[in-house]
Amino acid sequence: MNSINHPLGQRFADFVQAGSLVRTGDTIIVAVSGGVDSMVMLHLLFSLKERLDLRLVVAHVNHQLRGDESLEDEEFVRRIARALSLPFHVTRTDTADHAHRFKLSKQEAARALRYRFFEELRLELGARAVSTAHQADDNAETVLLNALRGTGIRGLSGIPVHRNDGAIIRPLLFARRSDIEEYARINNISFRYDSSNDSQEYKRNYLRKTVIPLLRSEIHPDVVGSLNRVSAVMRQLDERIGREVAERWHTLVTRDQTGTTRVRISDLLSEPTFLQEEIILRLLRSLRVELQAEKVLQILGLCSQSTGRSLQLSRDIVVYRDRNALVFVPQTVVEGPDQVVELGQTYIFPSFRFAVGPTGPPPEAMTGGKEVELVDAARLGTRLRLRTWRNGDWFMPLGMKTRKKLSDFFTDEKVPRFEKGHIPILESDDAIVWVCGRRLDERFKVTPSTRFVVRLEYSPTIST
Repeated sequence: MNSINHPLGQRFADFVQAGSLVRTGDTIIVAVSGGVDSMVMLHLLFSLKERLDLRLVVAHVNHQLRGDESLEDEEFVRRIARALSLPFHVTRTDTADHAHRFKLSKQEAARALRYRFFEELRLELGARAVSTAHQADDNAETVLLNALRGTGIRGLSGIPVHRNDGAIIRPLLFARRSDIEEYARINNISFRYDSSNDSQEYKRNYLRKTVIPLLRSEIHPDVVGSLNRVSAVMRQLDERIGREVAERWHTLVTRDQTGTTRVRISDLLSEPTFLQEEIILRLLRSLRVELQAEKVLQILGLCSQSTGRSLQLSRDIVVYRDRNALVFVPQTVVEGPDQVVELGQTYIFPSFRFAVGPTGPPPEAMTGGKEVELVDAARLGTRLRLRTWRNGDWFMPLGMKTRKKLSDFFTDEKVPRFEKGHIPILESDDAIVWVCGRRLDERFKVTPSTRFVVRLEYSPTIST
């Protein structure tokens, strides 16, 4: 594969060397879709193969989204790899099903499956890096798309030249699409055309086909260059701000065993606005919540609202205002129990262990703290049930002679709203016996006249 002299070839070699993207003796997995960008990237890497003693491996993902066209792409890349005597690895994914199951767009699902395959293959082969064919126009589109989404400074920094400590490299990121297409034409490099690139159903395609050409003709002829310059500056700024966020992170943010994350509001609001936003953006990334400017503003808005106000961030994550904290809670962290329990039995739930002892005489002394209670066996009814809080629940807290709504009790105890539904409650014939780990009901307490008791034990395995 001898290339005709073209400036792109030397610029490619210089870019790879300057960024230490490829080093002598490396095994590089080349991600080849069959499109013009990946085919030119393969051609350019192959031109360096002997000089740098590279071991190149061709990898292709068939997302099975375009029927026969996808199969033809796969066969095309297979033939190219065979012609170059390069190892070829392919996987076929049910991308549509993955998108449906995880409520992702087809593009998001395809990207997740693609990178998972590449990383598994990289580890299997002991390769240093996976090379993908992102180029300068892709980067400009990403910067513009992220600007419209309001994804912060990191979003404006665009596509990184390398990520995951160099496990992913983008050696074409310097090159314009027009230069790549010209190089392919001059060197007679064949490639496949993806018909889905014509669909303006996808936001990126709409930017590529409509918005950027309009900006080029009406605003600035080199809009791609301008957006890439913004990207370069923002990448440096992101690195600096990232260090500042990292310095403050552990004083602002805590995460417990349940995955529940707390941000101290007073500390957050003491920071400049741009750092507040970057801290929230970093947190959303860690929670895998889609980044949107509106969400960031709404989260910061909770800081000035009353305790108990909440915001649904995604299918799985809710954020609550709880006094001096923003609390980000996974929706599936704990499932509340609803279980009939019997004397002498132990029950294991995802977040706690609960045991009901057999009837026995009162002990000489009480031990155990909040996780153990003794109740008068004679006062228990015939049916014991462990469940969670319901609207309208009331009980008589130990030491009181009047009813108290459980919701008021939780408020007095400063129980966060998101925790109320996960605290186990033992009831006997529809009367609350014990708010587990919190308070016994006065009606079931042990008295001097008690002859037999039942020992109750509640042992949380995660913080509730």
